[in-house]
Amino acid sequence: MDAKEFKQRFLPHHQFLYRVAYHLTGQAQDAEDLLQDLYLKLWQKRNELPAEAVTEAYLVAMMRNLFIDQRRQHRLDTSAELKCEDGPPDQLSLDHQVDARDAVNQLEGLIRQLPTREAQIIQMHEVEARSYEEIERDTGLSQGNIRIIVMRAKKKLKHQFQSITKTWTS
Repeated sequence: MDAKEFKQRFLPHHQFLYRVAYHLTGQAQDAEDLLQDLYLKLWQKRNELPAEAVTEAYLVAMMRNLFIDQRRQHRLDTSAELKCEDGPPDQLSLDHQVDARDAVNQLEGLIRQLPTREAQIIQMHEVEARSYEEIERDTGLSQGNIRIIVMRAKKKLKHQFQSITKTWTS
């Protein structure tokens, strides 16, 4: 596929794809970047794309997957930045890091105390940032059930975590 054919196939969807990207990211610059990444990926795979690649549903799914990949990568980059600091930390930031690490460890312990199914689903949704659709595929539960399980698990965790943190500050 040459550049002219590529433009004819994919540029008519530009406005629609921009709106989808904006909906996903919430910011104009991020939406433009996501759309640019989508076009780059399409161009790189232009000769391998299936016939349904010109449908909006296929393009939206591809964009959504790019967005999820970027979020996951950003989350990994952020955690790496937190681990490596330049220069010696001051006492306040060191105390904050210790408190944050303790809170994360406590929360992980609380998640492990949940019933197996709830722990698995909250891990997939909150920690791994997986969508309800992905969890539905992996567990076989309906999205409605997954939402209820996530809501109830969050409520339990919040209540338990608040009771633990009250004892820390008392």
